[in-house]
Amino acid sequence: MKTYFMAALAVASLPIAASAQDQHQSTLNEVIVSASPLEEQSAGINQAVSVLSGEELRNKAAATIGESLKDEPGVTSSGFGPGVGQPVIRGQSGNRVRVLQDSMGTMDASDASGDHSITLEALVAERIEVLRGPATLRYGNGAFGGVVNVIDNRIPDELPDELKSAVEYRHNSANDQNSTVFVMDGAIADTPLGNWAWHLDGLYRDSNDLEVDGFAQLPEDDEEDHESTHGYIDNTDSQAHNVTAGLSWIGDKGFIGLSVSEMENNYGVPAGGHHHHEEEEEDEHEEEAETIRIDMEQTRVDLKSEWQDILPGIELGRFGFSYNDYEHTELEGGEKGTRFTNEAFEGRVELLHQEIAGWTGAFGLQLEDRQFAAIGEESFIPKSDIQNSGVFWVGETSHGDLSYEVGLRLDRQTIDPDGSSEIDHNTQSLSFGTLWQMTDEQRVSFTFTRAQRAPAIEELLSNGPHHASQSFDLGDENLDEETSHNFEFGYRYEGPVNLSLNLFYNSIDDFIFKKNTGVEDDDEELTIYQYNQEDATFRGIEASVVIPVAERWEIELFSDYVRAKLDKSGDVPRIPPLRYGAALDYTAYSWTAGMRLTQANEQSHAGEFEDDTDAYTRLDAHVHYHIDTAAGNWLLFVKGTNLLDDEIRNATSYLRDSAPESALSLELGVRFSF
Repeated sequence: MKTYFMAALAVASLPIAASAQDQHQSTLNEVIVSASPLEEQSAGINQAVSVLSGEELRNKAAATIGESLKDEPGVTSSGFGPGVGQPVIRGQSGNRVRVLQDSMGTMDASDASGDHSITLEALVAERIEVLRGPATLRYGNGAFGGVVNVIDNRIPDELPDELKSAVEYRHNSANDQNSTVFVMDGAIADTPLGNWAWHLDGLYRDSNDLEVDGFAQLPEDDEEDHESTHGYIDNTDSQAHNVTAGLSWIGDKGFIGLSVSEMENNYGVPAGGHHHHEEEEEDEHEEEAETIRIDMEQTRVDLKSEWQDILPGIELGRFGFSYNDYEHTELEGGEKGTRFTNEAFEGRVELLHQEIAGWTGAFGLQLEDRQFAAIGEESFIPKSDIQNSGVFWVGETSHGDLSYEVGLRLDRQTIDPDGSSEIDHNTQSLSFGTLWQMTDEQRVSFTFTRAQRAPAIEELLSNGPHHASQSFDLGDENLDEETSHNFEFGYRYEGPVNLSLNLFYNSIDDFIFKKNTGVEDDDEELTIYQYNQEDATFRGIEASVVIPVAERWEIELFSDYVRAKLDKSGDVPRIPPLRYGAALDYTAYSWTAGMRLTQANEQSHAGEFEDDTDAYTRLDAHVHYHIDTAAGNWLLFVKGTNLLDDEIRNATSYLRDSAPESALSLELGVRFSF
């Protein structure tokens, strides 16, 4: 009865919001897309971009980046329990989706395995940019699916007029999650050493086991005594905290700043039916299932600078340097197991040059050096020194209603593992795009990208059990570079209605994928996953229509779909199914409210030895209320998730059979800005 009452309360709040009359009109902050190095307002000729900021970000922000972005066009989340949510863009994930912190790499271990979380927090972000489609030219080797760029103000780039602070608290009923956030920005102006801006933020979050509808573990067809938790997923509680401090010197032509961040995160991994370790008792072997937790900590230092007219012919120079000391330990039954470490440096320079023969452009250099290791009795990746270097140039020109963009990039990756010979890969990428501004309301664009990605260390050198991911991983050091040929068509209409359409076709030669062999390792009783290589094609569509239906109401109809096939052996595993639905939004005075209904079809192309997933219907809703006072501004909000209490198992998840999405839940929150 409790859950149905909560659902009714959330839905009933919508007409209450619609009838409210107040004198406050909420406004969204200006959105500036930083996807293109050429100018801050540009995302490129045909870069499909979603940007979350302001109140929309407050509504969608969640404990993981994947969960925060799961409703964006072409984006889903690959979970490994509620502690992990990695974004999947157009069916691509892992090393083919570049996740950035203010245009610099996260330098964590999230790419190495699906059970590793991304060390970014949406709750302290100012905005999140999602670039769908190849974005390899600026951001590094092989972002075939796209880029997620989490922008914060940890290194201020301008002097605030006054002290700005915000405190937020939210509670989620699905797992009794409590999240507390604070953000502060201030200035120290007119000192003998010039003008300074500073930033502080912090987060604390804790949660219990996640509530689900029915059994967590799906029963086998021939299983008589089904052993699974009912109504919740065991070992999915978590605790995390993060604190960051930044300081910048602000000059007339630019700034230079430094930030330091400390983060800790401890979360449980759902059992998923795996068994680990055998105990001998009276000549009989009894299997003992052990709980596995991830205990992560990292220290990160960032340096960032922008300066105008630094050299003759150079209009703007950007410099970034990041250092990250990352470590997590996989606790098996409370005992320390495999320890992952990643001590990494990344530096990048971008120089925007003046117009040459009608072309404006930017060229850049990116360098990365990291010491990566998996240490312990069950380490399955050797300690390695990994170096990446890349140079690129991107240019734009316009002729009447036509605009053109060209980009080139060269990369080299070197992996030097302990006890083995060095592995080198060279990659080359190029892109061409054109945009035709047909009328003031309509534009058409076309882009071709040829991009290459070097194999990652886990794809090359994995060899052994990884109990946190419940797999026995086998790499192949003879893997070649992947080569993507992506064609994309885009159409935009902005008038009485807003229409957005993107069609893409991506042919990937020597596509690397983690194949479920259907065979168990005899010693560890874990399914063997082999990194294989085979040509593949990804094709799909993203479409939305936004229709105003009244003065303060609008309806959005949306859909996205991706079909991914291997040329010889069937379907690419863990691909999201067709989604479509409608959203209704209302904005007036102090109130904003909305409902979103999403239908996901059955995924019947799950891949070899992978289980299909059933269709589901998801209904979400939210209500926000603003209060302006002399002391500051209040935002009260409630968000209802999965209001139909449907059983949702994501096709992108390795644990879809044992870790469904949460049951019906409410998130209540308050934010005070002053």
